[in-house]
Amino acid sequence: MLTQVTVPYSPGYDYGKGVDLATGSPMGHVVDGAFSGVDDAMGSISSFDIRRIHTTAELEKSLSINVEASGGCGCFSASGRFDFAQSSKIQSSSLFLLISAKVTLPFHGIDEPKLSGSAAAISSNPELFQSRYGNMFVNGVGRGGMFLAVLQMDTASSEEAQAVSMELSGSYGLFSADAKMKMESMQRHFHEDVRTTVYHEGGPINLIMGDVTDPSQMYGLLQQWLNAFQTDPNANAVPYFVTLAPISIADGPIPPNAAQVRQAQDVLVECAKERSSRLDQMNLMDFITLNPGKFTFTAPTTLQTVQEAFRGFQVDIDIIAQAAAAAINDPKTACLPVDFAAKQTPARRFPQGLTPDP
Repeated sequence: MLTQVTVPYSPGYDYGKGVDLATGSPMGHVVDGAFSGVDDAMGSISSFDIRRIHTTAELEKSLSINVEASGGCGCFSASGRFDFAQSSKIQSSSLFLLISAKVTLPFHGIDEPKLSGSAAAISSNPELFQSRYGNMFVNGVGRGGMFLAVLQMDTASSEEAQAVSMELSGSYGLFSADAKMKMESMQRHFHEDVRTTVYHEGGPINLIMGDVTDPSQMYGLLQQWLNAFQTDPNANAVPYFVTLAPISIADGPIPPNAAQVRQAQDVLVECAKERSSRLDQMNLMDFITLNPGKFTFTAPTTLQTVQEAFRGFQVDIDIIAQAAAAAINDPKTACLPVDFAAKQTPARRFPQGLTPDP
């Protein structure tokens, strides 16, 4: 049985639009019905967080790329949020500090969903129905926005990253002027580089940092973003998440391959988790390759060993993407990457990426 999922907003989504669960692709308008919010619930919800992150999966969760909540829907489609997570190049050797906030305005959903006339006309043909309308529909839309800024400080090891984190503890929590002084002290002491990246949906479009090495300016951008919502929430809000419900709750046909779709969902969720984990390892190998002078190589590990590991993780990510694509294209044959690789001709090995030891 298919169940409701929550996914990031994508262009083409609108109330009553059909959606293919595996790909997240919008399809034809399938459901009619008036939409509204909950009575006497007109306030907004906001959250704010500053913390150190260690993995791509942690950043994805802050970006609301939640593979569990989404059932893997759209996890392997083009996405500005995933592009941001990937470009942040999270890895254990560097220190990554995240400042994030979300604002959610009142949620609106379809009160009594019913099939549209054109959809009802072919509801007796489940295969044709699914090819036109998919197996889910946009039942509700959440408006508001999200703001994330990642400050990266490159260090030579996870131990050094921890040392820097301990030095900054208590100051980066407020991103104050004291944090800037400590950051400058850390740079002089450890000779490290600092990089800042910002991503936001909704809010003003002219958010610019004058000094990317000043963490207090990251907090200043956040304040500008939040103040914009306080001043004019409707003008600054965008649709940034939707809930997808099974078409069957609107008296639509039950998908002929519902069990296979569920199996494909499970595979896509595991593929997304595997991809995030291997991205972290690939990012670390890439960082070492680009900064060999910061590291001491102990036999039998050499720079070439690290480069070979990087290529292995690249192959793993490629196999994961192929396994996900196969699950989307043919749900009945969906299988995990290790099984997908073994079924290829010739058979392929998974995983191929192995972290060098030592």
